[in-house]
Amino acid sequence: MRHEAYMKERTNMEEHNAISPKHYKEIVPGYEYMDMMCHMLKDYDGVEAHLMGQIYKYLMRYGKKDSKIQELGKAKWYLDYLMERLENEKV
Repeated sequence: MRHEAYMKERTNMEEHNAISPKHYKEIVPGYEYMDMMCHMLKDYDGVEAHLMGQIYKYLMRYGKKDSKIQELGKAKWYLDYLMERLENEKV
């Protein structure tokens, strides 16, 4: 396969890659999404880490996948859930 055809096919595959989708690329130039998440979540555990990760995820992809309102609504849902959980634990 010629290099140009290979690169075009590879780019097309990457755009549709479920593991590294386009809306998670270039959030912060030069940083991989998963590396950023590991760094941001290192001080959290369990459910709290999961909920914080979801909040970060939806805010980082704001306007890149779904509508801005939809992304903010998803982040808010997880934030509200986390707040309720913390209030109930009296942390």
